[in-house]
Amino acid sequence: MAKKKAISLLSGGLDSTLATKLILDQGIEVIGLFLESPFGCKDDVSLIAEHLGIRLITVQKGMDYVDLVRNPKYGYGKNMNPCIDCRIYMFKIAQQVMDAEGADFIITGEVLGQRPMSQRKEAMAIIDRDSQSDERILRPLSAQFFPPTLMEREGWVDRDKLLNLTGRSRSEQLKWAERLKLKGYAAPAGGCLLTDANFSARLSEFFDRTSAPTMTEVRLLRLGRHFNLSNGAHLILGRNAEESEELWEISRKTVLEGEMTFFRADFSGPDAVLSGKTCSEISNEVSHLIAKYSNKSLVSQKEVEVVCGKSTFIININFPYTSNPLSKEELPVIQ
Repeated sequence: MAKKKAISLLSGGLDSTLATKLILDQGIEVIGLFLESPFGCKDDVSLIAEHLGIRLITVQKGMDYVDLVRNPKYGYGKNMNPCIDCRIYMFKIAQQVMDAEGADFIITGEVLGQRPMSQRKEAMAIIDRDSQSDERILRPLSAQFFPPTLMEREGWVDRDKLLNLTGRSRSEQLKWAERLKLKGYAAPAGGCLLTDANFSARLSEFFDRTSAPTMTEVRLLRLGRHFNLSNGAHLILGRNAEESEELWEISRKTVLEGEMTFFRADFSGPDAVLSGKTCSEISNEVSHLIAKYSNKSLVSQKEVEVVCGKSTFIININFPYTSNPLSKEELPVIQ
């Protein structure tokens, strides 16, 4: 029998790492597939792929995924997590990669009963049906709770070497990880920001005010403090040096195309990115917010470099900062 090949949906976590290792140990070639989400926490999945000795393919979830999150067919979980629709979306992409790579089936680290919305038998049946997976999905961690798949019936995979894990506890996975000497996976925890109540509130507000979002705006949502300014403008302040650097990294192309404005503080204050209006229209609001979240011990005049398209100029803020153009009502921070 020719050697079989599988595509493994790698998330960066323990479950998908363990599922991949179980199939690798059966002599099957595995290619890792990481679907990078604008709503996901950052994990270096390449380290896991390197540890497992497999090739990694990364695919960006695009605006079609953002539209799915806005209007999921099967609704949300506790917050704005459309888990069933998301799994269908992921399996469809995995099938495209499987076909392109000449692979035979897909591996996923799902555990029966671990997630209340998408990892129930009824939900998994919907996911398999709507993604048209045609029995090409293998869940090695809970395989023995399901009828034998095509891969097991055809002898590609030894069912006796698959597991019967269930429930939300990760204790058995951790034991298996130690036994198989797995390294590099993220600590067991929720990695999707759509399950977070504060981020979900921010995203809901974003969808309410933005009918045609850009991917840059979507990717910026997980960073900084957010403020709705006058006339529809929106400002994001970095909360630390790392966030300020990431704000620039994400927005740079859009800023240099003149569709956003970037503010770089030449002092211990936050960098910021503005969308919706040019900075000259609301410079007082922007200056106020940068000053408000700057180091309280600052004195004398400080410079903020402003970049928009091919234009670069300086605005000055005098410290200690006393001017308050928002004296009637402070702008609320959007969680």
